[in-house]
Amino acid sequence: MANPAPSPSWNLRRRVDWSLALAVTAAAILLHWLFLNHAGGLWRDEAGIVRLATLPGFGEIWTYLGHESCPLFFPTALRFWSALGPGGTDFGLRLFGFLAGLLLLGAVWFNGWALTRSVPLISLGLLATNLTIVHWGDSLRAYGTGSVLMLLAMALLWRFVDRPGLLRWLLALLAAVASVQCLFQNAFLLLALCLAGGAVCLRRKDPRNLAAVLAIGLLAALSLIPYLRIIQEAKAWSVLSQAGFMPVLVWHKFSEALAPALPWTKWLWLGLGLLAVFRWAKILGPARAAGEPPETPVVFYAATALIAGVIAYLVYLRWVGFPTEVWYYLPLITFLAVCLDAAAAGWRPQFHPGRWLFLCLIAALPFAKTCRSVSCRQTNMDLIAAALAGQAGPDDLILLHPWYYGISFERYYHGKTPWTTLPDLADHRFHRYDLFKQKMETAHPVQPVLDKMAATLQLGHRVWLVGWLTFTKRSPPDLGLPPDPFTGWQDEPYSQAWGTGAGYLLATHVDRSDRIPAPCPDRVSDFENLPLRTFSGWREPAPAKPAP
Repeated sequence: MANPAPSPSWNLRRRVDWSLALAVTAAAILLHWLFLNHAGGLWRDEAGIVRLATLPGFGEIWTYLGHESCPLFFPTALRFWSALGPGGTDFGLRLFGFLAGLLLLGAVWFNGWALTRSVPLISLGLLATNLTIVHWGDSLRAYGTGSVLMLLAMALLWRFVDRPGLLRWLLALLAAVASVQCLFQNAFLLLALCLAGGAVCLRRKDPRNLAAVLAIGLLAALSLIPYLRIIQEAKAWSVLSQAGFMPVLVWHKFSEALAPALPWTKWLWLGLGLLAVFRWAKILGPARAAGEPPETPVVFYAATALIAGVIAYLVYLRWVGFPTEVWYYLPLITFLAVCLDAAAAGWRPQFHPGRWLFLCLIAALPFAKTCRSVSCRQTNMDLIAAALAGQAGPDDLILLHPWYYGISFERYYHGKTPWTTLPDLADHRFHRYDLFKQKMETAHPVQPVLDKMAATLQLGHRVWLVGWLTFTKRSPPDLGLPPDPFTGWQDEPYSQAWGTGAGYLLATHVDRSDRIPAPCPDRVSDFENLPLRTFSGWREPAPAKPAP
């Protein structure tokens, strides 16, 4: 018997679904385009990964891979992109991020089709105009590409669980391996997916395909074995960034990632999560031979993945112990948004117009603010470097503080004036926490820099400061060798103390200080919006008056 023709109301609903979803997708593409055309130069994290990716050979990339936070896939992709030609300019590199952002939108659409054969109204509403997605998904870090591969693994794993076959298993395995080779934290999300797929097979009493799903996770995990030595070596200097697992900070940054423009929208995420958990609880138990709604397996898969994914990601954050930033949660929120969409499949069709309202509100309300936020340069270091190349003399000295600003400065500065950081590191191509730690273990490591600053000023030349110092006329305390009794091995207190030492020298000896404006047509991100100052003249401090 032929299938009955769809009703007019069903056709109308489908047309509205597509119209609204395409309109929101077009708005999202506009946001990605705005970011591409305003982002400008590469800030330090981007400059570091690009420098790593373009080292002379793969052997050197492997040697220094531990100084970045991702496996080999992303640096390799950037390397091939640069070899093709576009990577020779900042805009060409930004195109790579732009394509990653578009692929992430495509991955959301693909999951809607693969999981529920429907337009992804909920996930588009949650992600399309979300500033976290546009800003950090398009940045030249592994988070955007890793999120794309994670969503691809989610869809392909479900396709295998739904209709097992060798080709589908191989495709799911390929996506799973690629996802963990792009981001280490994807391994924890992939574990959640394999547990979810295995739970569906378990409900069906299908041990053969349960083993096949778990084999995907096992093989993907085995692909990370070559990185164990790199991770072990990185532990020696990663203690400088570790502050321990802080639930309050995790919630704050996670909330900011969910709702960067309108903080109250995080409660919509939470409401959808509770709905998913409610539906999951109703499904628990073995699959029924008859009478089960057709969407039940995918709802169970998505809701199980959601619950397991949150738990697994918290385990990951506790394991690394880093103070988290918004971009850490990009893979998680894309994962959760797609899970929430699939977990709502088939939920009371009479409420379907509510999805239209949800999509319109959640996508439209933050749009204007997101437009303003993405129309922003990521750094002004390229402008500062150009200004210094034209104004600083060959006998002057350029000082950058904190030390990590040297990464982007090295990319853009091509002048003849010598420059240094506090402390002076031998390598500024990427984040060399190992070299910084060696300086921490050295007595008075910034004294050579202070002596160089003093000599430059005494000879009548200028010291240029890129960044911030604490200026004081009180002699700064010496923290001594680490670990500090209060802050342990954390690098920030030492960096601040050394900066205060340089500020003390300038405050007590310099005759003149001037702020140098670096013209910038756009707003600049707070992560790398640096001032430029110049110091000149030398005077000896007045002798202390004898006590009466």
